[in-house]
Amino acid sequence: MCDYTKGFIEPEMQKVRHCVVVSPERRTGSCLVVPLSTVPPQNVQLYHYKIPRGVYLCLECGTDVWVKGDMLTHASFARLDRPKENGRFASVHLRTVHLEAVVNAVLAAIGYPVKAATPMSNPGAKVDVIENKDDSKTHGK
Repeated sequence: MCDYTKGFIEPEMQKVRHCVVVSPERRTGSCLVVPLSTVPPQNVQLYHYKIPRGVYLCLECGTDVWVKGDMLTHASFARLDRPKENGRFASVHLRTVHLEAVVNAVLAAIGYPVKAATPMSNPGAKVDVIENKDDSKTHGK
């Protein structure tokens, strides 16, 4: 049993942050997301992946961005929004090499044996980097 009525409880993610949607497009009103962080892990594991700085304008914050594959979660579309690039909302798709690394990080987090640079079964899948739209500071509300 899992009590989903209490919202998020530490050490679960409890802040607004960029993330990557990893589930295919569906009409269910929810999706699977992997959070991103500018804080490097203390001990890098297979479920972490570093996206180098300067690759995605929406993630440019002067440092590398880390995929936290071990913090995969299910989220309602109501929690999500697109990131901003040059002050405007943007639809951002990861490069194939980064998408494969994110998927491998998630697989490693659930104990699935992963190999470096394994091809995805659906390389044309659309993946968006998004942010939580409940963050009034980010959106100037």
